[in-house]
Amino acid sequence: MLFFASHSAGALRNIGFYYGSEAPVNALMAYDWLVLQPPQVSASRLATLHDAGVETLAYVSIGEIARSHRYFRDAPSAGLMAENPAWESRVLDLRREDIRRFLLDRLIEPAFGAGFQGVFLDTLDSYQLTEAGRTDPDAFLAAQAQLIQTIRERHPNARIVINRGFELPESTLSVVDALAFESYRAGFDPARKRYRQVPETDRQWLDQQLEHWRQQHSDKPLIAIDYVERADTAEAVARQLRADGFIPYVSNPELTRLGPTQPARVKREILVFHDAPGLMSQSSAHRYAAVPLEELGYVPVYRHVDDPLPDEPVNDRYAGLLVWWEVGARASKLCRWLAQQQDKGVAVVVMGLLPSDRACQTLTRAPALAVPTPPLSTSEMRPSVTQFEGRRLPITSEAALPQPEQGNFWLTVTDNGGNRFHPVYTHAAGGVALAPYLFEPGPDDQQYWLFNPMAFLDEALAHQEFPAIDVTTESGRRIVTSHIDGDGFVSRAEMAGAPLAAKVVMDEILKPYPLPHTVSVIEAETSPEGIYPKTSAEAENLARQIFRLDNVEGASHTFSHPFFWQIIGEDSSKKLPVFAEYGYALSVPDYTPVLDREIAGSVRYIDRKLMPPGKSVEVFLWSGDALPTEAALRKVREAGLANVNGGDTHPLPFDSELAGVWPIARPVGDELQIYAPVMNENVYTNLWQGPYYGFRAVVDTFKLLEERGRLKPISIYYHFYSGSKPAALNALRTVYDYAVSQPTTPLYLSEYAQRGRTAYRSALLQDGTGRYSWRGVGQPHTVRVDPQSQYPDLENSQGVAGYIDAAGKRFVHLAGDQPALALTGTAPQGPYLREANAVITRWTRRLENGRWRIELGFAGHQPVAFALVGTTNCRSLAGPKPRFKVETGSVKVELAAQRVDSMVLECR
Repeated sequence: MLFFASHSAGALRNIGFYYGSEAPVNALMAYDWLVLQPPQVSASRLATLHDAGVETLAYVSIGEIARSHRYFRDAPSAGLMAENPAWESRVLDLRREDIRRFLLDRLIEPAFGAGFQGVFLDTLDSYQLTEAGRTDPDAFLAAQAQLIQTIRERHPNARIVINRGFELPESTLSVVDALAFESYRAGFDPARKRYRQVPETDRQWLDQQLEHWRQQHSDKPLIAIDYVERADTAEAVARQLRADGFIPYVSNPELTRLGPTQPARVKREILVFHDAPGLMSQSSAHRYAAVPLEELGYVPVYRHVDDPLPDEPVNDRYAGLLVWWEVGARASKLCRWLAQQQDKGVAVVVMGLLPSDRACQTLTRAPALAVPTPPLSTSEMRPSVTQFEGRRLPITSEAALPQPEQGNFWLTVTDNGGNRFHPVYTHAAGGVALAPYLFEPGPDDQQYWLFNPMAFLDEALAHQEFPAIDVTTESGRRIVTSHIDGDGFVSRAEMAGAPLAAKVVMDEILKPYPLPHTVSVIEAETSPEGIYPKTSAEAENLARQIFRLDNVEGASHTFSHPFFWQIIGEDSSKKLPVFAEYGYALSVPDYTPVLDREIAGSVRYIDRKLMPPGKSVEVFLWSGDALPTEAALRKVREAGLANVNGGDTHPLPFDSELAGVWPIARPVGDELQIYAPVMNENVYTNLWQGPYYGFRAVVDTFKLLEERGRLKPISIYYHFYSGSKPAALNALRTVYDYAVSQPTTPLYLSEYAQRGRTAYRSALLQDGTGRYSWRGVGQPHTVRVDPQSQYPDLENSQGVAGYIDAAGKRFVHLAGDQPALALTGTAPQGPYLREANAVITRWTRRLENGRWRIELGFAGHQPVAFALVGTTNCRSLAGPKPRFKVETGSVKVELAAQRVDSMVLECR
């Protein structure tokens, strides 16, 4: 009995074939179907692609096996036939049951077990290389049919794509989802190692072979795989193949270069090199370059200078390269490679300390570098130089500075001998910004940018204007979140009756302030098996009360509160290094921290012992140094939880400002850590040494972040021990009073984390009309566009509700699962949404008989309120009863409900 795929392949627009190992995951999200080599795909990459809606197919060669294949020695030797010298492989005798079983058991089933959703079966015609195949082809075709039939029976909903297989019987072709073939217009000769244009006679022969498929399976895709030497010719070939009626993929023979898509993918990743001796998170490249890159809409992808250099194409996936040297050693090989990329048209930005190696100096495109002789004078400065944050330029430089002849000079330095230098400038192949002209230093490692780094990188990278995913704003209002680390849950408050600090927080903060809160506990503090067994009953009862509150989502803050995540593994017998005098975690007797106990164990405890019915843990909050390993992040993701904490964002008027802002996230291998948007009260109270009212200063942080261009949401982050001190509790009230006085959209921390993940894990696409759309882990809710020249074109967009100008930026509101944004140079006509205090779930508008019919939906955490601009007269046609308030050029609408699936307004 045959089982057919239960899904249609007719909607396929793009298929990718990527056989490399560097896995540009965001770029790969542009494909609907994606063929990958299973040994080169981690489980994390596969899961991320699936989250983005990409259907992954495992490459399986069923006609031959390469000598380099990891299972070559396991293949039944009696089933190895003729040699294929072009690919250094042996033909497989598929007629043999042991060969078919080998393919199923060792290659195909493990791929499905790993999470692949289908298979791409290659080398179906390799049997023709053998004498037996030429004399008795039907036997091989019957064996192929039997193998394909077995796959379909075992996996009725899987994708099955075959490469060629023209001679297979109709009964077999009817159970596959698509047919692929190679070299229709542009090909590659593997024997001669050269590219070629396909002769018309070859194309005619292919058309004859495809005729049956076209007649009998017109609803299924024909996939044309062509090969071109130059990447800049791939788009034209792909366009021609689409005109021929095929789904095209145009790449190099190794299938490591990404083929064009329709809509076209906009490159927004920047490959960032650093030479920090410790973790990447401590590098200047991460701490100081990432935020300006994020502000431009880019996603930094990090690589240490000691890592192997990329051996796959770069200009197909990265919008530019940036290297920030702090040490400047071992740079020759990297610099030569960077120069090669410059020559290929990829922008290279050099920052920090320029190595003395000549190859590195060549990257500056300056004919000479020298150490200037003091005293130094400065002139010809761009407007932001000494006017952005820092005011005082260096009076000397011990480092050699470039003397370029051409470029856009941001600063000119003249030495005692009249020699002119340019430490900050852009040029046709990138840009240069060298120490000591990056920051004005302050006391206690404070840093103040001497120029606008966003404007510099915008120019150096020849930044293409595109919508930047935003995580600070929802529906036009600044996001506000609140989350509590479990520390101090059982501390006794210095108040009448000595209640637990957690009870004080519940009564004085969680209940009076109706904001959504993400609340965590440390299992070892509340559990009877923890370190406070006498308090456990009281603590657990209190935790249950807190988690029952409607405005609380549950989180874990681990089992034993590890202080150093980098040393925690999966083996409890592992001997930990001796460097922490106060230990590695809370002093749980006879316990060494291990990942499973800290993560899955603590979550299981909270879900089973503390959560009310219908609720479960949503977030995992990192403890201690908040520097989880890739393994720790993977376990949290596999548990279905958001992860947050880490970073050190706490800019203050008397401290570092932009340099005190950390990025949205920290990539760790194939995983992603979402940083806390703003740091907690521990930082503002000198590590809880006092003053205990110090957290009031976070309001200054919130204001500064808004003044600098809304760099972060309002994020109230603290520990339960803030409920143990009257001064700290009063500080919390001050912070909450400020937050609720602002026009905000409240979100749970899990919702913010999802927006951060979307920003870092998505592909941006642009179709032939200029409309933008996104494929990724979720859809963006807000994007930023150029406030000087770009407006949302509401007539030609989909799921775009409006925009607002705030903090010097233009925020565009997106709604629904598939928003598409068209831009225009003029403001929209007719009513549109200016702002709301809830997530927009539905938006459509159309003009009927001179009146606008608008359908909206919202999901919020407080009674919905929103404002429409461009109208002063609206009435409700369907949905909840609204209260209207007309203002100049706008209508404010208030509802009693926090969630509205659909309401219809008529406006004019």
